[in-house]
Amino acid sequence: MDMFKHETFTDCVIEIGDEKINAHRSVLAQNSKVFYKMLEQEGMIEAQNGEIKIVDCSFECFRAMIEYFYSGEIDKIILKNSVIELFGIAHKYEVLNLMGICERFMISNIGN
Repeated sequence: MDMFKHETFTDCVIEIGDEKINAHRSVLAQNSKVFYKMLEQEGMIEAQNGEIKIVDCSFECFRAMIEYFYSGEIDKIILKNSVIELFGIAHKYEVLNLMGICERFMISNIGN
């Protein structure tokens, strides 16, 4: 997590609106089948320039998912307040473990 917090040796930038997250391609690819495919294919612009533009989610939820990649833990406040959006992002990027966390949280909070 320190390499993420201090942006040590980052090799890609994720842009969400006006905000940016510096990350490591290897961490993204290891945790998401979608990122793996996006970053391995030479014809994909993301693979060529290391810039990934995200347009369909909040910065907070996407950053929480990236932090999960590095730490294995999800921000509890984001989970509580934005579980549906977080689940949607995890589903879109095929982050199965995070999908499971969101599903268990939703099931345990039915009726609350």
